[in-house]
Amino acid sequence: MKKKLSSILLLSLCLIFILSAIPVSAKVPYQTYSYEQMGPVESPDAYVPERVLSAKSLMDSLENPGNEDSLYRYGDLKETFAFSQLADVFVDAQQWLYISDKVANRVMICDENYNLKYIVSTFINDQGIADSLEAPEGLFVTDTEIFVADSANSRIVIFDKVGNFKEIVPEPASEVMPEGNIYTPIAVAADKAGRIYVVSRTTNYGVISLNRDGSFNGFLGAQKTTPNLWQYFWRIFQTPEQIAATIKNVPTEYNNIAIDDGGFIYVTSSSIDPGSQAAANFSKDGRYSPVKKLNPNGTDVMRRTGFYGPSGEIRTMDLGVSKIKDVALGPNGMWSIIDDVRSRIYTYDQDGNNLFNFGDIGKLVGNIQKIAAVEYQGTNILAVDATENSIVIYKRTNYGALLDEALRNTLENKYQNAVNYFINILQMNNNYTQAYVGIGKSKMMSGEYTQAMSYFKYGYDRASYSEAYGEARKEWIEKYVYVIPVILIVVLFLISRFFKFANKVNKKGQVMKEKRTLLEEFLYAFHVIFHPFDGFWDLKHEKRGSFKGAILILGITILAFIYNTIGTGYLFGAHTANINYFMQINFVLMPVLLWTSANWGLTTLFDGEGSYKDVFVTTCYSLTPLPMLMIPSAMLKNVVTIEEAGLLDMVMTIAIVWMVMLLFFGTMVIHDYSLFKNMVTWAVTILGVAFIVFVVALFGLLVTQIVKLFVGIYVELSLRV
Repeated sequence: MKKKLSSILLLSLCLIFILSAIPVSAKVPYQTYSYEQMGPVESPDAYVPERVLSAKSLMDSLENPGNEDSLYRYGDLKETFAFSQLADVFVDAQQWLYISDKVANRVMICDENYNLKYIVSTFINDQGIADSLEAPEGLFVTDTEIFVADSANSRIVIFDKVGNFKEIVPEPASEVMPEGNIYTPIAVAADKAGRIYVVSRTTNYGVISLNRDGSFNGFLGAQKTTPNLWQYFWRIFQTPEQIAATIKNVPTEYNNIAIDDGGFIYVTSSSIDPGSQAAANFSKDGRYSPVKKLNPNGTDVMRRTGFYGPSGEIRTMDLGVSKIKDVALGPNGMWSIIDDVRSRIYTYDQDGNNLFNFGDIGKLVGNIQKIAAVEYQGTNILAVDATENSIVIYKRTNYGALLDEALRNTLENKYQNAVNYFINILQMNNNYTQAYVGIGKSKMMSGEYTQAMSYFKYGYDRASYSEAYGEARKEWIEKYVYVIPVILIVVLFLISRFFKFANKVNKKGQVMKEKRTLLEEFLYAFHVIFHPFDGFWDLKHEKRGSFKGAILILGITILAFIYNTIGTGYLFGAHTANINYFMQINFVLMPVLLWTSANWGLTTLFDGEGSYKDVFVTTCYSLTPLPMLMIPSAMLKNVVTIEEAGLLDMVMTIAIVWMVMLLFFGTMVIHDYSLFKNMVTWAVTILGVAFIVFVVALFGLLVTQIVKLFVGIYVELSLRV
């Protein structure tokens, strides 16, 4: 019996240890993740739900013994006190909370412990008349004032910190507002110079800049519009008035605003064309980004150095692009946006790198039915649930604190201190690439360039890798300063000897022969590229080239393209795995065959003298500059930095232009055309290539449909039988 009791006790202790080992994040009703190089990667929870602030919470706070200085007592308010429709939340420097309720027409002020202190609703205006807020939405609070976007009254109302009325910023003069626009302020911010920035619903000309007296300064950061092809076509038949009306009604207005200590304005929009926004996720095109950082001149200066543009969800196949409704500025360059579609919070650093994303739609504590606003309160994040009319308060975890400290030390250029935090972060989340980048920057600052390169490679930071590589290369050159001239002399000597040998062979080949060697036919290409007119003439009439020589050059060109894919350095995307060799072969072979077929087919109608073989051989010999310059260019990409790659790109541009010129003059010579006739033939040939591609694609589609038809018939018959 005692033995059995001991076994039960031991088993109970084991269960207790197992349950205690389960992380707190397992109780969180959402999965935290971040977007890295390869897509979404799960990460530890940076924030977890702590509590939900509701109307009942505020009423309970009135009975709190520590809330004696509140303006209200429970009896002063109706027992039916409730949140009607929360619109915005703001936290001031003292961590006090300001909440707008657009249906109850009031602003509620709570202290840092969420005790209700004041309610702003009615007041005596500057005319001495009783006045009140009507459908207030956006809030902004300074050290001394509360700015309220009194939406239904088309004005901004300013109160002091205890809710006493100060002044009204009236609607801008009608002549400065575009015709047909109704001024409806829904978000407001103010800078240290006293300028007031207003986001007005249905106004698509940008953020409205006002002075306190309501005088108009201008529009900032007008959002980019994106007419589709149908709209461009339809405008041909529209009157100027119709076009103006169409542009005016394009829904590209901003919906929220925030301002940082430097006076930079963050604005969000949820009405950008979905296709353009989805493309901007990958291209990081700021014109179509749903969040921007505007300087005082209205220019977008947001850094977008992350793997994807800071625009919310990247996986858009299920619910579409994110509808960004608000932006909140956190500590140490951290900032967050909210997605109205998924009720999710996305957080980034000052460079636009995605730190973490969390939240989901649901009714469990921590989930949000319809997210409406977001704000930072110290280390906490507050999110407004417009459906439940509550505020979910998320507290920062140890992982979130490590991220914050790493960002702080990085901003203060204390890279050695940041390394310790990055190491701790990697122990919790080894997929967090910015930690590798942070360690790499520390190594680079201490002169350990080779190690820095390794960390930058782990972090997929090519720009920093290039910088570290440049410094490491500089050290190597200083150590082996005499090696570079020797290498250059040897390379130039070998190139000179090769061309002398080729020239010698080509001079001997001027004698008419019944049969030439493959080497002679190959080396003749180096005569053709420098002497195209007589070169292509002899290629056809003196038989100095052949089909075998053309195939050899074509094969070398294909190998050059493959080497250009796998032989370049890390900075230029070299990879040896998962390369599709068939695609690389077709990338060269198909254009050659298409051009040859189209040109020969059309020149037979234009009195061309070249046969199909002549056109093919001429086309292949014209490819010679490509491998001749591509191979050394790919080799040099192993020793240059990103900044120096422009010279190699210029070399490849020269190779392509050179090839096109050779092909142009080659077709003119073999067909015995004049310059003008050859130009016309070229234009028609290009159209012919396009036509062949169209016919082949159409035929492929037809075959696919026929196959689907027979498969469907087979499935139907098999089911019936």
